[in-house]
Amino acid sequence: MKKIILRPLIFLIIISCTLESKFGLPNDENINPELIGIWFDGKNHNEYVKIEKSGEKRYKLSLNDSTKLVSYSSKVKGFTILNVITNYKGKNTNSFYGIEFKKDTLKFSEVNNNLRKTDFNSQSELIDFFNENINNQEFFINPVNLIRK
Repeated sequence: MKKIILRPLIFLIIISCTLESKFGLPNDENINPELIGIWFDGKNHNEYVKIEKSGEKRYKLSLNDSTKLVSYSSKVKGFTILNVITNYKGKNTNSFYGIEFKKDTLKFSEVNNNLRKTDFNSQSELIDFFNENINNQEFFINPVNLIRK
């Protein structure tokens, strides 16, 4: 499922081919304070994502202060996965991205949807997919480095 959330932020959660599912990963990670802040792609300071705390285990993502999304992070075999929840026509979809911090840089990558062979019928199947594939060199694709503003 491809979606357009906000045209200027095409580098993030926009026309994305990342893995999507009606099931999400477990929401069992506390907020990581390193993720809180304003992040931009380093080229255009007018295009950014603002990440705020929204409870003990959720984030609010604001794309250019207009589009608001809910997300949370999960750890899978030492990798941090950002689970972004979008709602379209009353139906929630979970999109998955790998994130990694290095000083004031946030590496943001799509989870390769092409590795999925069938739709997931349960959260357990989704978790199995992550556990079986996360060490694959092709698992994280299209990385983008975001800089803290």
